[in-house]
Amino acid sequence: MSRCLLLLLATIGLLLLAVGSAAAQTGATPIPPGIRAADKAQEKAERGIEPPVAAAHKPSNAELMQQADELLSLAQQVHSDTQQATQGLIAKDLKDKLKRLEKLSKRLRDELAP
Repeated sequence: MSRCLLLLLATIGLLLLAVGSAAAQTGATPIPPGIRAADKAQEKAERGIEPPVAAAHKPSNAELMQQADELLSLAQQVHSDTQQATQGLIAKDLKDKLKRLEKLSKRLRDELAP
């Protein structure tokens, strides 16, 4: 049984070696997909075709208020968690709350600032 397995592995190895050497002899190296996409984009630019513009999502007033309410709630939670931290009790999710607070404030700032 082990001879058969050894023979099978040797045959597979030789086949892989033969395929690899045949590809090396042809000199063909595969072109990564990113380079092909870049070439297509360059061709379109040379022909004057504009790239597609993604439509910016303008949030409604209700969405803005919901985000502001969530920001207020998170700020209050962080405030109480910080008070507890001064007593030696650090909330497990304080870091996550701070990250969410930062993301929400940045989004609101970007959406409300001209």
